[in-house]
Amino acid sequence: MNSKIIGIIILIVAICGSSAYFLTKSDSVDTNSFSNQPIYQNEKISLVINTINPPKEIADLEEVYKIASTSGAGRTNLYVHWDQLEPQEGNFDWRVTDIMMKLNEKYNFKTTLFFSVINADRLGPFPLWMGNQGIGQTLEDDTIRVLDSILSRYENIDYVIFAGDIDYHFQRASGSIPTYVEFFDDIYDEIKLKHPDVKIGNSMSLENILNKGMEPGGSFEMTPKLEMGDFIALSFKPVDAVGDIDRTPQEAMDNLKQSLEIFPSHQIAFFEVSWSTSDFVNGNRDDQAEFIKLSLNFFEENESKIEFFTVSRLFDKPKGSCVSQDIQSIEGSGFSANTFRLERVDEYVCNSGLIDINENKKSSWTQLKTNIPQ
Repeated sequence: MNSKIIGIIILIVAICGSSAYFLTKSDSVDTNSFSNQPIYQNEKISLVINTINPPKEIADLEEVYKIASTSGAGRTNLYVHWDQLEPQEGNFDWRVTDIMMKLNEKYNFKTTLFFSVINADRLGPFPLWMGNQGIGQTLEDDTIRVLDSILSRYENIDYVIFAGDIDYHFQRASGSIPTYVEFFDDIYDEIKLKHPDVKIGNSMSLENILNKGMEPGGSFEMTPKLEMGDFIALSFKPVDAVGDIDRTPQEAMDNLKQSLEIFPSHQIAFFEVSWSTSDFVNGNRDDQAEFIKLSLNFFEENESKIEFFTVSRLFDKPKGSCVSQDIQSIEGSGFSANTFRLERVDEYVCNSGLIDINENKKSSWTQLKTNIPQ
């Protein structure tokens, strides 16, 4: 399979929680329309808040926030795309992020910012005016500038991830890791000077680390080279290399426990953790509910080592809507084509919600509400 296509697939999976970007740019933000009535939740338990279909107006998006706030989760992810935020150099379009952040504040959700400088095997996506970018001084300066602008505008953001699934990126370019470490450290130092209370890290894919033997002592040991920042953020899907679920809920818990052993000197933040109910990828509702229950128990037992734990996602989405239509199909037989993998990514992601597309709550929703530590 074409490795770049896999990287793009992972990019789509990483950013698909950002439903608000389907709101039209003509939507205005009336900051006075949101009340400040506090709702108290566990801010270390996070939920990716998404809509079933693209919202047509702000009220559609607010409705899902009302539902999410009853879960007991007190944190969510804000996915910011540079090309949408700064379409022209120096001119920021804050309308979408203002909507999201006002809703986060109204419904008492602390915010983890995901800002894409690296997404799996690709850089960006960047605005067209930036041209081709590489890890270096120009990108470093621009990243500092934009992150400072975002964090200065939104005080509710207390965690920042600006590179996603870097294990995919560097598994094919491990020689460039020292350059990236210097890049990261320079940005980290500058942002910390201006925003000392914000914690900064990268994210990695735990299943990719384990499937490829990247852990210490593994056949392709790489994770010790990627330890930097205030925390290590991990995404996790209990799947094999082609995207089928190949673990039981208890075996998935063993994987989560392994992560604490892989990174013993760093705090762990579970950025996106999910279990699909699609039988196409060997998922079902009972296993999802058991996984949610066990994972929250795991969090409670290891809370001192965990910054936050994110359940992905609130709603299922319609089949065919979870992988970008812009991804070019690669013809071929068997695994030489990307169709096999694309089908599994779409099935997995579209059925990883806690509430189905008919707005029926799965048993995993009950497990989430029942088992969130108080």
